[in-house]
Amino acid sequence: DIGEVNDRPYIVMELLEGEPLDEYMRSTPSRSLREDLAIGIQLAKALHYAHSKGIVHRDIKPSNIIRVKGSNNIKITDFGIAHVEDPELTRQTQMGEVLGTPQYMSPEQALGRKVDARSDLYSVGVVLYQLVTGKKPFEGTTIATLLLQITTTEPAPVDQYVPGVSRSVKLIIERLLKKDPERRFQNGGELSNALIDAVEEIRQEEMQREMPKVLPIRVKWTFIMIAIVSITMIIGTTWLYKRQYASIIQQATEYGSSMVRFMAAESAEKVFNEDWIFLEVFIQDAMTGQRFGYLSLVDSRGIVRGSSIVDKIGQPYQQITNGKQIGKIGDVSIQRYDDAKSSSMLDFEAPVIFREKDIGRIHLGVQWDPLEQLSTQIVLTMVLLMIVTVAAASVVAYALASAISNPLKTLRKSFEEIKKGNSGYRIAQTRKDEFGEVFQSFDEMAETLQRNNENMTDTHAQDKNKATHDHG
Repeated sequence: DIGEVNDRPYIVMELLEGEPLDEYMRSTPSRSLREDLAIGIQLAKALHYAHSKGIVHRDIKPSNIIRVKGSNNIKITDFGIAHVEDPELTRQTQMGEVLGTPQYMSPEQALGRKVDARSDLYSVGVVLYQLVTGKKPFEGTTIATLLLQITTTEPAPVDQYVPGVSRSVKLIIERLLKKDPERRFQNGGELSNALIDAVEEIRQEEMQREMPKVLPIRVKWTFIMIAIVSITMIIGTTWLYKRQYASIIQQATEYGSSMVRFMAAESAEKVFNEDWIFLEVFIQDAMTGQRFGYLSLVDSRGIVRGSSIVDKIGQPYQQITNGKQIGKIGDVSIQRYDDAKSSSMLDFEAPVIFREKDIGRIHLGVQWDPLEQLSTQIVLTMVLLMIVTVAAASVVAYALASAISNPLKTLRKSFEEIKKGNSGYRIAQTRKDEFGEVFQSFDEMAETLQRNNENMTDTHAQDKNKATHDHG
């Protein structure tokens, strides 16, 4: 208010309890970006109001911005040179502030050209730059150098001082500091909307960081399928391997037992008659075309009378000392032992019986290593089969999960559009499945919301016209 009391004029102004923005920046270095942008939004809205009344401030700087005590609200002060008609007063104000003010001048103001609302927005850009980085965009040592920088030099990018700063904030400040007014924001309303969007973007990013990490469906389903198929295949292949291994051992032992019994029966009469020459020939014939390790015939006195290993003939039979009994089929004893020359062996020992009398022993050696190699091949085949099966299952699971994930992304994006107030948004996709039904329901919901909004707008306009008419 203004008035007179006892012929003395007075001006009534708001009492501001707080501190200038430059002091606040010095006293509170650890501010959040959202707090700084909140100040920028208030600056933009306040200047938009002033500009709408035809007032250009021309001296926006931190010392002319008061942060109200106990809040993050700000007030723009010192409109002293905005509408001062006395040139002397203007010159005094400018001379008194010339050391501080030039750093916030727009290029057109520094060149003495006509200034408008966009010049104030340039100054807001300088203030925002200082809020975000803690530095002024231009800091010449003299006024001449400073004005030359303002009119000809581009400031260092914001992210050079603050790595990781929001890209939208960086672009807003860069646009505010354009040399050409036409390339800046054209009014405070545009700027405040851009800053509000940037704050919302930062808020969403903070929420995403604070929220527990959500594993995408396609990844989750793929891992679940891999786990299920892998466990199933491991159990199945282990059981199958054991069965196959047992079957191989059984076949090998049964074959060896049958062979050694047959040889014992065929050689019984010759052993009884001590026809050792015949036994030599018999053993050589038995070894022909077979993959036996050895074949030896021992008489009742423990002397080797025939053997595929010639050096042992006529020598006492050397009992196996490191063998391990693995089974017995009928009267055939089977043991496994390690041989220095031929690795592991299976020894089949059967009695030579003639007329129900035990007249000797026959030993048949079968190499164990080929059985191990066969078992290894079975294992490798099963592992390869498991890998191929798991890979195929994971690809199928990923494809199926993607078929579900993509429609969910579409639906989420659609809800975000509605949340932003875009009730005219439609999915407009035709699908012959449950998602198609959901998409259709969403479009019908959006149609209803849009219709309700239009009805509310029409009703509000009618009420306003009626109120104007009644007032008239």
